[in-house]
Amino acid sequence: MTRIRAGALIFLAVMFAAACRSEDSRRQASSSAGEAEPGSERIVLRVADSAYQLKDFDQYVRAAIDSGVKGLDGSTLGPLFDEFIDQKLLLQAAQEQGITISSADKTDYLARLEEGTLSAEEKASLLASDSGPLIDQLKAEKYARGIVRNLTVEESEVRDYYERNQKEFVLPERVAVSQVLLRTEQEAVEAWEKLRSASEDGFRELARSESVGPEAAAGGEMGVFQRGQLPPEMDEAVFLLPEGEVSPVIESSYGFHIFRVDKKFPAETKSLEDAAASIKIKLLDLKSQAAVARHLQELEGRFDWAIFPENLPFLYNRTK
Repeated sequence: MTRIRAGALIFLAVMFAAACRSEDSRRQASSSAGEAEPGSERIVLRVADSAYQLKDFDQYVRAAIDSGVKGLDGSTLGPLFDEFIDQKLLLQAAQEQGITISSADKTDYLARLEEGTLSAEEKASLLASDSGPLIDQLKAEKYARGIVRNLTVEESEVRDYYERNQKEFVLPERVAVSQVLLRTEQEAVEAWEKLRSASEDGFRELARSESVGPEAAAGGEMGVFQRGQLPPEMDEAVFLLPEGEVSPVIESSYGFHIFRVDKKFPAETKSLEDAAASIKIKLLDLKSQAAVARHLQELEGRFDWAIFPENLPFLYNRTK
């Protein structure tokens, strides 16, 4: 059985994000086990001797987008079901290859989680576990990493991409901006009187002592912006300012702002040397997607597998 995938394969890109949330989804599913939706035990996919029910797909969806199958339409669920199939095909291949999840694999997974995702007890439970949805997901991920492990990008490929896609590397005019943010107009006017002739060090000192903005501790430094990245009234003010000067007091819903243009960067084209790292990452990602897509086609032809669209709560289009 074969099927047509819409667009480039994104399985590798989303697999870890789904794995990061799957333990929480497993707990949600367990806590509501007594309230299973009608039809949740219907088989929707079979790969070799493994049968997967609608509730398994629902758990996958919850892990991927923090929402269950119920209430979502086919335009959302169809691509997710494609990814679900991909994961189970990779899992079957991982099991045939005898892939296991070691303590080091689990430790690495936990290190990649955001702080606070799992409690100490939940981490200990995972480290002691050798089965379950999360372990299966980690096996599929580990197998997929093996497919792309030896891929490389040559310097000639990076240079060729750079030369063929010059528009990607044009940097528009940018400004490095700092601000002092105050709660009242009177405070802002008094601050402006001090700042209009102050040095950069004087601006930073006042920002640290009087500004209520989140960047106050950094001397008011907000970062570097292109046109259109700030609200219109702020955007217009900072791009008209000469380097080293401060703006008039500007009111917004946050309070009263005084901006300083620390540095102006003219429009320029990023050099090959500066662009090379990001190009290499992009090309390696494209190669990885293509390699996994080809491998999945091989698995589809090698395994005995079937889907049961009549048991899905949405219209799933496929070809045989």
